[in-house]
Amino acid sequence: MIDQNSNEPVIAILGAGCTGLAAGIHLTQRGFRVVLLEKDDHVGGLAGGVRINGNTYEYGPHTFHTTDPQLLADITSLMGDELIPYNRTIKIKFLGNYFKFPLAMSDVLFKLPPQTVIHAGLSFIWHFIAGRIWKPPEENSETILKRYYGNVLYEIFFKTYITSVWGITPAEFSPAFARERIPRMNILEFLGKLKLGAQRRFGSTVKTDSYVEKVEGNLYTTRQGFSLITQRMADRVIDCGGQVELNATVTRIYCDDNRAQAVEYIQDGVKKQIECSAIINTLPINEALLMMEPLPEANVVKAAQALKFRALVFVGLLVRRPKVLPSSFTYFRQHSFNRISDLAQFGFHITPEGSTMLVAEISCDVKDRAWNDDDFAKQGVLEDLIAEKLLTREEVIEMHVFRARHAYPIYTLHYEQHLAILLQAIADMVNMETAGRQGRFQYINTHIAMKMGYEAADRLIAKSK
Repeated sequence: MIDQNSNEPVIAILGAGCTGLAAGIHLTQRGFRVVLLEKDDHVGGLAGGVRINGNTYEYGPHTFHTTDPQLLADITSLMGDELIPYNRTIKIKFLGNYFKFPLAMSDVLFKLPPQTVIHAGLSFIWHFIAGRIWKPPEENSETILKRYYGNVLYEIFFKTYITSVWGITPAEFSPAFARERIPRMNILEFLGKLKLGAQRRFGSTVKTDSYVEKVEGNLYTTRQGFSLITQRMADRVIDCGGQVELNATVTRIYCDDNRAQAVEYIQDGVKKQIECSAIINTLPINEALLMMEPLPEANVVKAAQALKFRALVFVGLLVRRPKVLPSSFTYFRQHSFNRISDLAQFGFHITPEGSTMLVAEISCDVKDRAWNDDDFAKQGVLEDLIAEKLLTREEVIEMHVFRARHAYPIYTLHYEQHLAILLQAIADMVNMETAGRQGRFQYINTHIAMKMGYEAADRLIAKSK
């Protein structure tokens, strides 16, 4: 419970995901009184997980990696020997074959039909050259991806999949999406691998290297996944004198003269309010601004209404088998789900012994049937896995459905203009910061989210001096 009788000023942190927890640790360790308000019954946000019958089904799942010395030292100190190294593998199932992701040239050369490989190579080279000579009047993710991969590989691997996952075509995406989220192939590497690939195809035993996704630092996880890291972060906040309020849904942010004054929230059906000296927001930035009373100016409201998030439905399966999938993550193009993870591949502790857990991800909008009908979501995933001959119905011990309303910020064309208005509106507040994936409408990884929490806390500290 929040001590309403204390006269000490409170910094309210809205959301207890990676960003909010990192900010909470940073502030409490420096002597500030902090209260985190989290709508779920557990911490972690998208980096957390749902605990069911002794097992943790994660939203993702995620791994920890960073080259930031302070963050690395903080997390390794926090976790100790609970942090274990991890080797991630990602594959795409297409045309009956598993392809590495990011796309490995060896896979393209030897798993696609020869005629397609030739067309893909010519298209790749043509678009690379054309991209150096001619620029489209307006860039979007489609123009970027064609320049990265050529039209053939774009059509095969990206166009349909992106449209299915995000609900809009690559041509409707800002170029920032392709630049930030999809690694490109280097033309010189391509030509070198094309030569080696031809030698292999026609008798040479020379091997080609596959592409490896570039991550910052070594990968780590725990036997209970990333959600254990977020729980330990919450424990640290509490140990340092902070408070973490669960089942607390923020409904209003009361402001006066560009200053946040109080936060209203509903906890266990009871409306509550706390006065605050400052706020760090990690909720969706557009929704946070629309919670303000009084409302911001009309142009801010309009910009807030223009930004959209993509939702995810997660279907968790406990399967009576040690492992099911050939990789940590596997992407499918024509199923009810777009990605599925095998938690045994992450080193999770799973009960009963000899079992694994799968988590299938269904991208959708909240009006879609998958979002609103548990049985529909479960049945679609199960039937697709059976059709792939990955498991049988009899091997499935239990199935569960859980959801994330604001999973992915959708980088539609010109979203930057709307976002800039919202960020400026927050910047104009003398005692409020916004950070994190939802808080800054930025598709970031967990270590960046944590770093944002530190930085938001530092900015508030600087303002308080």
